[in-house]
Amino acid sequence: MKLLIITQKVDENDQLLGFFTEWLVRFAKRFEKITIVCLEKGKFSLPKNVRVISLGKDRKAGKLKQLFNFYFLLFALRKEYNAVFAHMNPIWVVLGGLFWRLMRKKIFFWYTSGGVTAKLKLAEKFADTIFTASKESFRLPSKKVVVTGHGIDTELFQPQEYNRESHSDKLKILSVGRIAPVKNYEVLVNASKILADNGVLFSVTIIGESVLKRDKDYESKIKNQLKELDLSGYFNFVGKVSQKNLPAYYQFHDLFVHLSKTGSVDKVLLEAMASGVAVLSSNESSRSFLPSELIFKEDDSSELAYKIKKARSNHNTYHLREYVVANHNLDNLIEKISTFVKK
Repeated sequence: MKLLIITQKVDENDQLLGFFTEWLVRFAKRFEKITIVCLEKGKFSLPKNVRVISLGKDRKAGKLKQLFNFYFLLFALRKEYNAVFAHMNPIWVVLGGLFWRLMRKKIFFWYTSGGVTAKLKLAEKFADTIFTASKESFRLPSKKVVVTGHGIDTELFQPQEYNRESHSDKLKILSVGRIAPVKNYEVLVNASKILADNGVLFSVTIIGESVLKRDKDYESKIKNQLKELDLSGYFNFVGKVSQKNLPAYYQFHDLFVHLSKTGSVDKVLLEAMASGVAVLSSNESSRSFLPSELIFKEDDSSELAYKIKKARSNHNTYHLREYVVANHNLDNLIEKISTFVKK
């Protein structure tokens, strides 16, 4: 069977979407041919039965040119695929849905976000099947939804025993994700002030970049808050880190703090759990699989500070990794999706 995949970017070094290249490698083992149409492409190494075509964003093509390229490719490639898999962005399904319906191509759509938009509602009408990581990740009522779990590469994200056994007086805290208001970093800043005032030795590493202007404004606000509280020396903003380099950061740190307000299961939390690091989360969805001692109230800096202080005594993270392996393993995800597509 031949599959057309539509996605935003194919680039193994991209922090947000770098993981998707491994999806493509594993899809390639299950399909005769895969054609990928993306907005832009960067560095990747994919099997011979995978072809990647850019719409031109990486070549500075304007949006009208990209749209023309999109429709041209849908028609020109129509005999080279039997079904379509659209990744994340509902606009792909909205723009291509009618054409694919007329061409009798099955439309499969992956979406994981708490928001419900007009584009998503329209995409739901065109799609034959919608895959999502958890029930919180697709909040539009639909009989087309199939909950698959996330796709965590548990061979890449795994514990490194020598780091887990190392001890120092300083507690090493990590948070990963795009720097934006929804990530709620001010709660971690205020909790850090409590820890510093109580003489706790710690450091905080934040991995991620601010992309939009409002995100950059938010990052400046957080850094100004750190200066005002005399906490700048405790925090290290690393910026963007590629997917292949992330495991070393998880393995090096003692505690992963997850503050995202998305309400859906977050991939970075699962990566941390798979890497054998202790975690704390305020995310609503985390309550369904994390024990109460690893949960804190969303905007409660005092509770977060209290649980951070207790976190060092909790070295038993084996059950956290086992949960990810059982419920969010990448091979299982790709097999589930491939089975549905081939039916």
